Amino acid sequence: MSSFLAFFKNINWMLWSLILGIAAGLLFGERMAALQPLGTGFVKLMQITIFPYIVVSLIVGLGKFSQAQVKQVLGKATLVMLLLWAVGLAAIWAFTLTLPKHDAGTFFSPALVAPAPQIDFISQYIPANPFASMAEGNVPALVIFCIALGMALIPNQSKHVLLDVLDVVGQGLSVISKKIIALFPIGIFAMTASTAGTISQAELANLQVYWVMVICLGIYLMLVLLPMLVAAITPVKYRDFIFVLRNAWITAFSTGNVFIVLPVITEGIKSHLRKIKQSDETSDHIAEVLVPIAYTFPSLGKLTTLLFVTFAAWLTGNPVGVEQIPNITLSAMLSYFANVHIAIPYLLDVLKIPADSYQLYLSMSVLSAKVVSPTTVVYIFAFVFMTIFYVRKQLHLKRIRSFYYLSLLAALLPACMFASFTANQWLAKNTQAADEVIANMVVADTVPAAVLNHVPKSYQFGDMALTNVDVIQKRGLLRIGYLTDNVPFSYFNQKGELVGFDIALAHKLAADLGVKVEFIPFKKPDLTEYLNKGYFDVAMSGLEINVKDLARVRFSNQVMTLQLALVAKDHELKRFAKREDVLNHKELKLAHVEYGALLSKIKNSYPQVKPVSIPNIKAYFDHPEKYDALVVSAEAGFAWSMFYPEFGVIVPKGAERHYPIGLAVARYNQDLLSYINGWLEIQKANGTVSNTYNYWILGQNSQTRVKRWSLIDEWRE
Repeated sequence: MSSFLAFFKNINWMLWSLILGIAAGLLFGERMAALQPLGTGFVKLMQITIFPYIVVSLIVGLGKFSQAQVKQVLGKATLVMLLLWAVGLAAIWAFTLTLPKHDAGTFFSPALVAPAPQIDFISQYIPANPFASMAEGNVPALVIFCIALGMALIPNQSKHVLLDVLDVVGQGLSVISKKIIALFPIGIFAMTASTAGTISQAELANLQVYWVMVICLGIYLMLVLLPMLVAAITPVKYRDFIFVLRNAWITAFSTGNVFIVLPVITEGIKSHLRKIKQSDETSDHIAEVLVPIAYTFPSLGKLTTLLFVTFAAWLTGNPVGVEQIPNITLSAMLSYFANVHIAIPYLLDVLKIPADSYQLYLSMSVLSAKVVSPTTVVYIFAFVFMTIFYVRKQLHLKRIRSFYYLSLLAALLPACMFASFTANQWLAKNTQAADEVIANMVVADTVPAAVLNHVPKSYQFGDMALTNVDVIQKRGLLRIGYLTDNVPFSYFNQKGELVGFDIALAHKLAADLGVKVEFIPFKKPDLTEYLNKGYFDVAMSGLEINVKDLARVRFSNQVMTLQLALVAKDHELKRFAKREDVLNHKELKLAHVEYGALLSKIKNSYPQVKPVSIPNIKAYFDHPEKYDALVVSAEAGFAWSMFYPEFGVIVPKGAERHYPIGLAVARYNQDLLSYINGWLEIQKANGTVSNTYNYWILGQNSQTRVKRWSLIDEWRE
């Protein structure tokens, strides 16, 4: 009985909570979503002591040092940090070579036109109000304040009065943390089970190439590079290093949060030093001071997200070149001092990658934290251990163990890279291409419809003259004019069905009128004639509401606004990065379908601009060599780039321009126009327009969601 109790007492509940959580998620599937609030509650519980812990540990740790000790410790800590950055970044950039060949293409996102966030290093690192920094969770500014106060206390002869009080407070915080940690396996189980049970196969498959790459990198950093480097040059053995960080690692993996395990890391380091009889007052102080500092500075965990930036560049058809690495590295080291969610958009902007790529990172940020956070934990342990033994003059390289581990970590780098490359090559062959996604989209709710490829002669003879709402309902037919190949507003999918944003709205309009719908093609120059002669009742196909046509037809209230952009070959996009770059060309042939009025004004001021009208957008992609770029909406441009992945979309800086689109009716058809305007307001209010926009423009839910698989459902079947 006593042996059973001893086993029960010594069992690692953190590890078992993680294992049982994954098992419960696989067993019960989406039923485990109910545990998510419990896990969130435990995370908040862990955060209770964190900010006070940072304040107390830094002030007490620095205050107890002498001036000579501070200079010695911080100087050597800087050298260790630079070493870890150098070897870590080398490994990160090496893994970018494992990306396979790829046909780029992605849906539009509003983030494309959002200004890149500016990193305010002053507010991040200068604590104008330390209490506000604590309340706002601004860790860097709070750390700077605590370092300044701690160092200011070093020469003070009466510092022991304050330090003794803070030391007691620190002991109290440590007791609270230990009590909470004792209960934390419950939180780990809840969070792991809810994540394992609710994550969909689509989410896992969406960025599978990125995930293979980042997981292989994470394994190399966490199990090879950092622990073997510590084992090679310090008295800490590889096995002991893994053992001492396991609880903090498991917690960080489960929660995706490093901040809450900082006290666990500090206590783990101090405990292991006592175990191997390397502990003294100085080493304990170094651990207390360097753990929060290491968290504040860019860690190798944070820097692993550089892989996403290079992945986004690859995904959009603009892979990072070797010549860009120094600039990106410098930008990353500066920007990662701030929050990752500030740094990534900034780096995307530096690389001129469409900003909508950031939405991909956000959608997978929960999973990304499963690599970033545990890698950060391993990095902090390695950094602090190496610094402590550097200060103690116990770093050694002239021994067999050093040669063994250094050789092993060097040999395992190409092995991990090969595993990543092989897996990604296989995944790239089995991944659904972007054009297949958009080519298989369908209109969900339809009414009986007829799709014509010409205007019937009876309509041309006036047999179907201008009609009002009553006439449309009596004849039971609504006639819609559409532009062919106007992706994503009106186009034919892989099954030959007419689909698109406007087509979906047309079916909804016909359903509300209680009639069938008939689609009649037209070309943009024929819009006025066809409407006013009554060839169809309504034109709707991403039509620009412009001043030129206002006097000839009647437009509805705007359905939405579009962003004007340029489409060109991927390797030529840099030519159009800024407005000045566009206008400084000696001769610039810009193909367009419906922007003649706008481009004519530009041509008057810049004669080198040569607008070329084309019958439809596809004509540009059939013969791109005839033009420098295509003028089109960014929304349409991204959709077309999914069919033609060698092309990209760019909005030149300084040339941002929005324009409204809507439906059009004949000039004198006020009755139908009033009905459509009222109908549009209702559809906007009830979410129909926004849902249609999300599906056809943003691509949300464009792939059928499959219910999360679970063992219990499998057994029932």
